[in-house]
Amino acid sequence: MTLGTVGFGRSFPRIWIVPIGILILAFGLAVVGVLSRSIAADFLAWWPVWISIAIAAVVLRHRSFGRFRAAGLVPLVATVLTLAFVFGHVVGWEIMPSASQKLVGPTADGTASAAFTATLDGVLEVTGDDQANLYVVTSVRRGGSFGIPQASEETQGESTAVELIEVADQGIYTFAGWDISLASEPTWTVRLEGALDADLRSLTLTGGSFGGSGTVRLGTPVGQTTINVSGDFDLILDERTPASVTGVASVPDTWRLTDGGAESASGADGGWKIVVNEDAIVRISEQ
Repeated sequence: MTLGTVGFGRSFPRIWIVPIGILILAFGLAVVGVLSRSIAADFLAWWPVWISIAIAAVVLRHRSFGRFRAAGLVPLVATVLTLAFVFGHVVGWEIMPSASQKLVGPTADGTASAAFTATLDGVLEVTGDDQANLYVVTSVRRGGSFGIPQASEETQGESTAVELIEVADQGIYTFAGWDISLASEPTWTVRLEGALDADLRSLTLTGGSFGGSGTVRLGTPVGQTTINVSGDFDLILDERTPASVTGVASVPDTWRLTDGGAESASGADGGWKIVVNEDAIVRISEQ
């Protein structure tokens, strides 16, 4: 059996349309903002792969392996490599130049308490992790206009305050937003504004302020802890955790109404004190 060579001329296998089409689609998605423009830098960094494919296509175009013509096998290999390239760009393989765009904070050793501020019109994905560095910021690897930020740090004794500052122009290295990982060791006060997807259950919070929209998951506080909310948010709490809300919010059916708000079935003492600011839309659920 021989792979056909019809299509764009007698010597051009139609299967070449597949890897070429994948690249055209990927770059088209970057143009319309679905993928990051940094795919261009990653593509150029893979030049040895593309040149090797071109050389193999020329050298092997008249050779066969048994019944199979190499002219048909080379584009199959090219398709696999092209798919690997696009996948590696999307997930951020370390060999990709775009994956080097990150901000790494100082070691968390010696820091007992920390304050963290991040405000962005884009996506903020925030988690806590058992890591050596106080914070690590990478990119949300989708299309957008936000590069890796700069950080302003101020340390006094065992306390550190960190504010992320947006950088105006980073060329093609722009993404949908920031992926932030905070060390779980110190206690935290956080101020986050943007399109939030925050899982803070592994962090010990002493205070928080959320603005923008999105979802925030909270764990167990060490004592009464105030959370201020502005914007449109879903707050997800542990059903065993005491909590109260002041202001207008949608709460689980098991909560009790109080003057000016509501409190959880577990009571309010020593738990989350959620303050809903005017015009905010807040939905509280329990898991």
